[in-house]
This record gives sequence, structure tokens and C-alpha cells, in this order.
Amino acid sequence: MAQDLRTYLDLIKRRKPEDFRIVSKEVDPAHEITAIVAKAEREARQRPVFLFEKVKGTRFPVLTNLHASRGRLAAAMGCAPEDMLRTYLRAMERPIPPRVVPTGPVKEVLLTGDRVNLYDLPQIVHHQGDAGPYLTAAISFARDPSGETWNCAYNRLMVKGRDMTSIHLTAGKHLWEFYRIAESLEKPLPVAFAVGVHPAIALGALAIGSIDEDERAIMGALLGEPLELVRCETSEVLVPAHAEMVIEAEILPAERIPEGPFGEFTGYSLGQRQREVVKVKAVTHRRGAMFQDITVAHLDHMLLSTIPMEANLYRAVRAMVPSVKAVRVPGPFTCYVSIEQRLPGQAKNAILSVLGADLYMKRVVLVDHDVDVFDDRQMTWAIATRCQPDRDITIITAARGSDLDPSTREDGYTAKWGVDATAKPSLATYTPRHCVPPEVWQRINLKDYLP
Repeated sequence: MAQDLRTYLDLIKRRKPEDFRIVSKEVDPAHEITAIVAKAEREARQRPVFLFEKVKGTRFPVLTNLHASRGRLAAAMGCAPEDMLRTYLRAMERPIPPRVVPTGPVKEVLLTGDRVNLYDLPQIVHHQGDAGPYLTAAISFARDPSGETWNCAYNRLMVKGRDMTSIHLTAGKHLWEFYRIAESLEKPLPVAFAVGVHPAIALGALAIGSIDEDERAIMGALLGEPLELVRCETSEVLVPAHAEMVIEAEILPAERIPEGPFGEFTGYSLGQRQREVVKVKAVTHRRGAMFQDITVAHLDHMLLSTIPMEANLYRAVRAMVPSVKAVRVPGPFTCYVSIEQRLPGQAKNAILSVLGADLYMKRVVLVDHDVDVFDDRQMTWAIATRCQPDRDITIITAARGSDLDPSTREDGYTAKWGVDATAKPSLATYTPRHCVPPEVWQRINLKDYLP
């Protein structure tokens, strides 16, 4: 499989031309790009990839809304939409290590020293009240300063100067851990950010697992071949050879800078905080590079993160309850799970496995296998008819969670809860569901009655 964004876009244009829209009219990167994406989604019920050819203040065209379709993400993984969970799980279980190559298209243009100027990039302001322009599609690549473990992740970057940004490091996550090690040594952490990549690389970057799992190998498994990496110009960090752009940098020790407010995936604009400082040392990019943006809090953002999250949670539940049937992440901090409960207590075990597998998970609802977790009406029905709050709700206090949750009293210090909406004591002995006799259901053909 080709590893570059451009070949993937050609695939989308061939398969479904209406899914790729070029906007030739000039747009202001302050709010207008987000507004166009949001209005297309809400008013026209359209979720195409947008390429804005003329963006005020920059020579780079902006590509956004790339991930706003399960079909497009499935195409990136080489599978049907209904096979995405299985395909992602297989990539996690059978990773393909990356391969270092001498050079790649991302090296076609090299900017260092005084030629580094982040203000040359599209200065995209996403929401009213945002403190400034943000890079939202930057995937970090970094190595543990004390070993050979690598990490890839999405980290928002707020432009603070020609060669400086702030960075949001989620407390307790792997890049945060790498930075803490480097800071304890009073050294900067070398890091590089890839912008504009094949969606299989984006999906792999969001894999959730133990700190020694290599997301780059999951990217390779999703691509079906080793991810090709090149060495940075200013450090030993390895980055995707076929990216549109790479920003080479380091996260400085013992320095903090005000960051935010910024409108996040929760639907809220979170206030200013002190964040770590990124010093940019070089920018490399392809000739005629596209600058990729992710429309935060819309489907472009939410679908991309959901698929890896569901795969990791399915894996975590399966380790505890092998009869798990389905996992869905329907919204922020929330997970729905269906299991075929064969022993009393398995529902609660599944709840605990979800809460322990993902820092961001805050609410878990467990249902029997006869309930479709992708049908909100069925989920509400199961909670209403199979759950007693004083018996079936588990609350865990004083746990670590997301520092993006606006309801917490202190950043990331939260309570979590699970709802056991399975039939008690078992589905087999519970009050039976009403239904049409199966033989009648099979016999009836609607065309005979509703021609």
C-alpha cells in the first residue's frame, strides 16, 4: 500500500468523487475553515474532504475533514467498514516493525535557522475564544531518553512565535512520561511532528497500549508493509518519509508558558493553563506541500480517535471476559459494551477492565448480547428495564482521568462510574422479551402488503 497522503486522496477521488471538494475561493484561516466544515456537516449533511486552495496569509493549501467518514477510514485500512475493529485488532496483535530509508519526499524542502517561520503556515483559529492559531493534525514522534522505546501521539500545538509553540501533554500518557525523564536529567526532549500523513498512520498513532508497544509497527500493519522512516536533520528522531511536512523540535526542560483557551473535543472551550514549551529547529516538507488540519470536536476528530479506542477497549474486556460481543465509544469519556454473561459478576469485571484500560474513560454501560450497542434507543431501554441504581451502579472516586474534562475539580482528578444494565440474575431467566412468532416474521413480505 502506498504510504503517502496524495495516493490515498487519489483513491478517494476515484471511488467517490463527491467525497473530495476543492474550494478555490480565498478563505480566512481564522474561523472560516471550521465554519465551512461545520455548516456542511450540520446543514447540508455532507462530510467531504475539503482542500482549500487559497488561504489568506499563507502559500500552503489546507486539507481538512479527511477522517469524517467511516468509509474513508476503512479504505485507508484496506477493509470494509464493518471489519474495521477486526482489522485494527489484527494490526495490534501482528505489528510490522518500521524500516529506515535514506531519504524521502518529506526532505524535498529543508528550512533551518532564520528560514524557520511558523507564521508562514496557515494560522488556523478554530473556535470563538481560542487564544490563537493551533496545529491540530501534528503527530509527535519521540524516543524514551533512557531507552529505545518510541511513542507517537497527537498533541495540539499553539503557535507562540516564529520558532516556538506550546504543547498539550496529557498527564500520565507516554509522551508526558518521556518528557518527565528528560526534564529530570535537565535535558530537552527531541521530538518531531508529522503533518499530512496517510490515514493509516494517523490511526496507528492513536493506538492505546502499554508504553513498550510501538505505534509505528501498528501503522505498518495497517499499511500492510513496514512504515518507511527517515532520520531528522537536527536529531536522531525518525519520522515518516512520505509525510507532507515534518516540524523538528525539542521540548524544553523546566519551562512553561500560558496556553489556551482552546475549544476541545468535549464541546467546551477550556481555559488558560501553563504548558510545556516547544522550540522548533527545522521544518522539512514536500514541494507543493498541503497543510493538514483536523476540525476539532467534529467528526473529523471524533471518528479518527474512536476506532483505535474501541479496538483497545475490546482487547481489554476480552482479556477479562472472553464472551465480549461489541464495544462502542459513542461520545466523550463514554463506552458501551455488550457481553454474553456466562457467570455472575462478569459485567462488573468488564466495567473495571474498561476503566483501567483507558485514562479517558469515565462512564461505562454494560448490556447483554441481545442489545445493540450501536442503537441508542436500545441502550436507553436496557438501562431503564434491567438496571436498579442502588444495586447496579459502581462509582470509583479519586481516579486519574482526562485533564480536558471541564467537570473535574482539579485537572484530570476525577470520579468514574459503571452501569450494569444486564438482566439479573441472567438473561435466560429474566422476564422474556415480547416478539412476533419467528415463523410469522419469516412469512411476511412487506411487498405483499405495501406495494
